[in-house]
Amino acid sequence: MKQATVLYWASRALRTHENPAFYQAQQIALTQKAQLIVLFNAYPRFPHANLRNMDFLLKGLAEMSDTCAQLNIPLYFRVGNIIDHLETLKQTFNIQHIITEVHVLRPLLAVQALVSNWSYANQIRFFKVNTACVVPVQEASPKLEFAARTFRPKIMKIYKDYLEMDIHLIKHPQTIILDDRFKVADIAAFYASTPLPYIEPSKLLPGETAAIEQLNFFIAHGLDNYDRRNEIDAKGQSYLSAYLHYGMLAPTKMIREVLNTNHPNAALFIEEAMVRRELAENYCFYNPNYDKLEGAWPWAIETLKRHEQDERPYLYSRESLEKAQTHDDLWNHCQRQIVEEGYLHSYLRMYWAKMVLLWTKNASEAIDILVHLNDTYMLDGRDPNGYTGILWSVAGVHDRPWFDRPVFGLIRAMGKEGSLKKTKIKL
Repeated sequence: MKQATVLYWASRALRTHENPAFYQAQQIALTQKAQLIVLFNAYPRFPHANLRNMDFLLKGLAEMSDTCAQLNIPLYFRVGNIIDHLETLKQTFNIQHIITEVHVLRPLLAVQALVSNWSYANQIRFFKVNTACVVPVQEASPKLEFAARTFRPKIMKIYKDYLEMDIHLIKHPQTIILDDRFKVADIAAFYASTPLPYIEPSKLLPGETAAIEQLNFFIAHGLDNYDRRNEIDAKGQSYLSAYLHYGMLAPTKMIREVLNTNHPNAALFIEEAMVRRELAENYCFYNPNYDKLEGAWPWAIETLKRHEQDERPYLYSRESLEKAQTHDDLWNHCQRQIVEEGYLHSYLRMYWAKMVLLWTKNASEAIDILVHLNDTYMLDGRDPNGYTGILWSVAGVHDRPWFDRPVFGLIRAMGKEGSLKKTKIKL
């Protein structure tokens, strides 16, 4: 008779430390004296999948698998149709529960719906647990928030209650043979069987260990300069966004450890890394048009439509923009850094996005191009933060109307000279 098994389907939280979904899966397994397994399912045709983002993901996943093995928990890696793989696993394991993470983006929500239906048909309990936010999105707010000023009081009132998380995985008592678990050596085999678009891998080290080391480095060396983070040479950026995107760093750990420093800049960091980030989660959770002009507020759609026929100083195709072939050396510098490194300084991201609105025929085209560039090249692409940042830049989401001007209408504009002055960048 097959032993009862709990399956943790990992997709958004590639970590063992402070992972509420993984922890809850183990608690259920311990209570029921069940086996515990982890499944990660890769989708080679997932939108904008390429060597850069898959390399970072898979190397981090291999580290997670090594840690899981020390806890007597096998991590299985599968490619393709997840329902087929669940059917196969069900032949070996008596799966009674599937636990996964809360997602807010359409591609993963669609897959989760398939798994939910399959679980129901097979009398398997299926549920989702928050891993990406300090405060679960529906507990932070029950509705789509209009701006940071409407969201901030709600989350700041309660967030500290979620920081003290006493959740630690233990070595699982039910033994499973670990021979076929995912290992770093399996990455090369995956690439050999699954060709991906070639984009140079990032130099940023992937994985949970590297994420925690980067957090510690930022607290020791970057937090002092966080109030000057808009200046390129101030080195006040945290460089944590990719780790948060892949779930290699727990947001609770990040906020708690910065808060506990009692540093004068801690409040600034919490505003950017929690309030703004979880406002983006709110936007994508409650607004299915998070990556389209239709997802903007009515005042912004109206002003952009009214200025759609305004003469543009330049018109560039997606191909010209992707190749950094514009008249603007600052914008070209930004685009080259995105393509070459998968990263761009946060203040320059706003300039980079707003110029695309100015140089394309309308806001819808600008958003489509920016989503393509962001999700293809940015290491932290395909993320609520990225979509919300694009819609803020192009369509004023979470912003307010400004002075009316050509092309931008009432959308806040940015200029090259102001961006150079603000960032103090040297081209």
